Amino acid sequence: MSIESEFFKRSRPDFRKLERSGFLKEKGNYFYSAAFFDRQFRAELTISETGIVTGRVIDVETEEEYLPIRLQHQVGGFIGSVREAYLGVLQEILDACFVPVHFVYDQSNRIESWIRSEYGVAAEFPWERYPGCGTFKCANNEKWFAALLDVEYGKLTGDEDADQIVEVINLKADPDEIPTIVQTPGIFPAWHMNKKHWISVVMDDTVSDADVKALIRKSYRLASGKPAGKVSASGAWMIPSNPKVYDVDRGFRAGGGVISWHQHNNIKAGDEVYIYCSAPFSAIIYRCEVVEADLGYNGLFKGRKGYDRSMRIRLIEKYPPDRYPLAFIKAHGGSVVRSARSMPEELHRAIKEK
Repeated sequence: MSIESEFFKRSRPDFRKLERSGFLKEKGNYFYSAAFFDRQFRAELTISETGIVTGRVIDVETEEEYLPIRLQHQVGGFIGSVREAYLGVLQEILDACFVPVHFVYDQSNRIESWIRSEYGVAAEFPWERYPGCGTFKCANNEKWFAALLDVEYGKLTGDEDADQIVEVINLKADPDEIPTIVQTPGIFPAWHMNKKHWISVVMDDTVSDADVKALIRKSYRLASGKPAGKVSASGAWMIPSNPKVYDVDRGFRAGGGVISWHQHNNIKAGDEVYIYCSAPFSAIIYRCEVVEADLGYNGLFKGRKGYDRSMRIRLIEKYPPDRYPLAFIKAHGGSVVRSARSMPEELHRAIKEK
């Protein structure tokens, strides 16, 4: 890791302050130049539009880059003094133009912020020797449900030569599901924790935020002992459909995007309704809005118990069968839909986020 990458790894630039501190903006990047060490050297820094900092130290007499300061074993003496002076320049820029973050990877910081918003839990940093390692505890029992840690990549893969440091989030998982979960790229048996109950997810965006959040929700349930939520706050429902009995597409076409459907439970006008289509799809295919509820029923099953009311639903969106299959539903707190039911809060959020 370069001097600049190491120095700024737990901070992010405040782009509003860069120009006020002497940076020049050109084609989205920011450039800075300043003499130091009795004007014998010049620091040249570039900050990309994504916040990546690169730098050079120029020997003013030769106008060539002064590379000895990049050698880690060069300490003390003249070279060490130049390096310390250059670090002083970087410190001034850090203090004036950067804001601190807890973690190196952008995904780690996004997920930390989401956990704080979702569960009202802040990261704790219990190890003085490892300031970049944070843990998250359930509010009801103080048990860990997540830990963001630094680890050598080779300790995850078994490759002794892979000594790059990566950030992972350790999460609790169902022991029966772990053998399948760890087949996913970016997910491994947990480092430094019981591999029968925990997994490690590399936070380099190999695994999407939506999928990481789904794993965190399951980890929180397992650690806290709390069941998944039953009804989403916005009023979302799931209803089943058998393609062998009724052609939903044809119904929407015939009704100009609106169809009548038998009504169960306390569904009301304005609620969202997701239609789960059984085999051969076994997936959520349609998202609809209830436009009218508590109407009379005159459909195919008239006279059967529970078939005395109907509703009219309007098609909002149709999904491909592989977007929300049964595996996705089960991974987010749902199950096979055999009758009208409220949608689990976790599943509703996962659909909205994907």
